[in-house]
Amino acid sequence: MSTSLIELRDVRFAYQLELTFDHINWAWPAGSHIAILGGNGAGKTTLAKLIIDNLRPNHGEVIYGDGIQAKDIAHISFDLHKELMEKDRRFDDSETRADAFDVGTTVRNAILQGQPESDTFTQLCSRLGIEHILEQGIRFISTGESRKTLLARAMLAKPKALILDNPFEGLDKNAQQQMTNLLDELVQAPTPLLLLTKDANDIPNAIDTVFLMEEGAITGECSAAEAKQKSARRHHFSKALPIEPAPDYPAGQALIELKDVNVNFRGKQVLSDVNWTLMPDQHCCISGPNGAGKSTLLGLLCGENDKAYGQTVVLFGKQRGSGESVWDVKSHFGLLNTSMQLSNLKRSKVIDVVASGLFDSVGLYNDYGDAERQRLLAWLDALELLHCRDQRFDRLSFGEQRMILLLRAMVKSPEILILDEPCIGLDNEQKNRLLGAVDQIAAAGHTRILFVSHRSEEVPECINQFLDLVPSDKGGYTAAIRTS
Repeated sequence: MSTSLIELRDVRFAYQLELTFDHINWAWPAGSHIAILGGNGAGKTTLAKLIIDNLRPNHGEVIYGDGIQAKDIAHISFDLHKELMEKDRRFDDSETRADAFDVGTTVRNAILQGQPESDTFTQLCSRLGIEHILEQGIRFISTGESRKTLLARAMLAKPKALILDNPFEGLDKNAQQQMTNLLDELVQAPTPLLLLTKDANDIPNAIDTVFLMEEGAITGECSAAEAKQKSARRHHFSKALPIEPAPDYPAGQALIELKDVNVNFRGKQVLSDVNWTLMPDQHCCISGPNGAGKSTLLGLLCGENDKAYGQTVVLFGKQRGSGESVWDVKSHFGLLNTSMQLSNLKRSKVIDVVASGLFDSVGLYNDYGDAERQRLLAWLDALELLHCRDQRFDRLSFGEQRMILLLRAMVKSPEILILDEPCIGLDNEQKNRLLGAVDQIAAAGHTRILFVSHRSEEVPECINQFLDLVPSDKGGYTAAIRTS
């Protein structure tokens, strides 16, 4: 009987000319719950794709233990989320917005995949706290809700092994605790678990072995407790950024003013009587549980949501709906969010993705001159990403993609920079680089920050206003404002 569930023997893997694994030998011990800890680009997700036969090695072989095949292993990742979104779009001709007539594939159907409902299905949805979103379309749920949906889908299929790729990403505080509890259950269950993570603090103490990975190589192994002890916070990134002045704005006039704003989608109250003012000297952190309407609120501001019309939504001294175009509104904002990362940027070169921020487009459809090109290269160099300027965007690690989208949001020096859960997918080094960059952008005094996050340790130091979305007596969520 084999002592390994999965074994990689002398595996070499390269995409085009980019080498990921160079003759790696590694085994997942049979019956074990393990974790692989490493930063972005270490090779964790590539390893998972080799295990589930989504990728084939250029040399060597992946060997499966007794009674298991690649199809018996479930892999939960952002790539799977992207695949479901793209498939849903292909089979749905309706508008892809939250108030579309056709919701597309519902959460219920995405989980069941044609199976009849069962007690196991009901129990899973209850454990993951997703009963209330079962009739919503998968394109219109939050990042955290989508992560739990994918987990329910995988567990219902009863795989012989389970790979969880950064399962805490995008979860609010309550959901993080639910995930912690669920992982504690999974490491006591017989189904072998492989946890891929950038953060040692996410590893359950009962995990059997933690493998350390760097640059496509397993560099060591230890216990979960030892991994947490070795995990040290790194210093903030402080390299000078090529920040250019944004337009001046009167110091005493509000940039954003919302009065008694309500949003209702097809009979469901999302936001109730939201009142909020942002002054030129303020940088705001927006928080709230998954599904509370954080992205909806941001969409009201930057032209992504037409529910602002007919309500008191004043931007830069002008009432929304007073003759401005959507592109006029977008010109004031730089935006980074997960839905943009899941959009169709597959074959775009990195420098073209960054350049699209000059024109507020998803994809590049305009030409730019030498001066703009020098600005793009300066930003890439400042965040140590110049080496990937001519690579395809979809060939970067998830965290590298996130950093590129930050550059895309900043290249036009917006008056307001909206960062919707920007630290999703970033390892400690990249996270500190991003937070340091945001603080430097804020300190320059030209751009104001709207920052969405579920974790207090991921909030930039520049934040001096907090908007918490809390349940309203009228249904949906309302805003509770505090300053520091």
